[in-house]
Order: sequence, then structure tokens, then C-alpha cells
Amino acid sequence: AKNGDKSLLILNHIYGGLEEQINWVAIRFLMLGFDLDLYSPSEYCMVYWYMYIILWKLAERARFRVLIVVNTEERKAKRNKEYSRDMAREDRISLWVLFLKCQTCLAQGLTVMIAALRNEGMSLKSQGPFNTENEKFIQHFELLQKASLPEYDAYESFSKSTSHARLDYLPMYEYFHDAQKIAKDIKVGYANDPDKLAEVTGLEKVAERNIVAVNLFCQDRSLKVSFEFTHHPYFATAVVRRS
Repeated sequence: AKNGDKSLLILNHIYGGLEEQINWVAIRFLMLGFDLDLYSPSEYCMVYWYMYIILWKLAERARFRVLIVVNTEERKAKRNKEYSRDMAREDRISLWVLFLKCQTCLAQGLTVMIAALRNEGMSLKSQGPFNTENEKFIQHFELLQKASLPEYDAYESFSKSTSHARLDYLPMYEYFHDAQKIAKDIKVGYANDPDKLAEVTGLEKVAERNIVAVNLFCQDRSLKVSFEFTHHPYFATAVVRRS
């Protein structure tokens, strides 16, 4: 039975690792769409919804890994009093979890904000008579859906989760505030990694600017909005102007 348990554990570990790799490919696939200008602004909402789904999975997997590492280190320390825990490694993995969490919050905030703008008629209605939103969804994400990412009906879930979004939806602020706070917290940890520090600073600025933008939208529904990628290549900043 013990050998059976071990085999199951190994299989679960392999499956978990494989699933994680598939999710990494998926998030890279979604981000590549920004690099190649494949998305129109009217499609950003569905893209960020999909990014949120994948990033959430990656963050959960990373969090699980932290628990395993910490648990393993604690057991080693208990067995051997002279064992020195690799705190630097634990800190690195914890930082990585927070980095993913920051991106997850931003993707969630952008999804809700763009959906709210669309629902309140402020912008980003799909242009052209040829493709319905569902058709565009399939065009962009058919490969992911064939890979069962996610396991449920993605378009139905996207539609339901965004159809009632409004600008006065308070959790939207929380998503951006959470992203901003996490970015602030982890900047110290990336002090010796200039590239990662620059990216985290960019994420923080995206969160800050979008908080300001949402406040402005709520005060004046006649404002026009566009999206720019001045602070991060994949996370958009809402730019507000008078019509």
C-alpha cells in the first residue's frame, strides 16, 4: 500500500508539473497576442478575463509549492537540529507567488473595469458587422479551449461574469488596490534584480493609474477612454480624456 501511495504521489506531482507547464504556455500565448497586435480594444475584456483564469491557476500552484518547500524544510530541521533552512529559497518562491498574485489582481481589475465601461456604453463596443463576441472569443481562444483551459464552458462563464459589471462595483477598486499594495511590498525583494524591479514598478503604475481613471469615470460618464501600454507591455492603462 505504501508503494501504491508513493506511486500516486509521484503521478500527482508529474501531473501537477505538466498542468503548470501547460498554463505557462497558455499565458505566454495570451501575452503574445499583445506583442503581435492581435487584439482590438473591444477584445481586451475577454483577453484579461482569460489571463485572470490562467494566472490564478499559476498563483495557486506556486502557493502550493511554497507550502511544500516550507513543510519539507521544517521536517528536515526537526530531524536534524543542525540543519540550516534555506530561507533565501523560501523567500524567492514567496516573492514569486506575490508577483503572480499582483498580475492576477490586475487582470481581474482590468476585466471588470473594461466590462463596466462597455456595459455603461462608454466605450469599446465591438466594431463591424461580421463577428459576434462569441465568434471572436472562439477565434482567439479555440486552442486553449481544446486544451481544456478552463475545464468548463469558457465563453458562457466570461459572459456571465462580465454582463453585470458597473463602474460603482467596489471590488474593482480592491483588485487594483491589492495589485498596487502587493507591488509596493515586493519591490524590496527585487532590489537586486533590475529587470524584475522595473516590471513590478510598471505593474504598480498600471494599478495606480487605473484607480485614478475609475474615479474619474464615476464622476463623469461623458469621458472618453482609450488604453495604452506605457507602463507594461501586457497590462493596459486607461487614459481618460474629454470628448
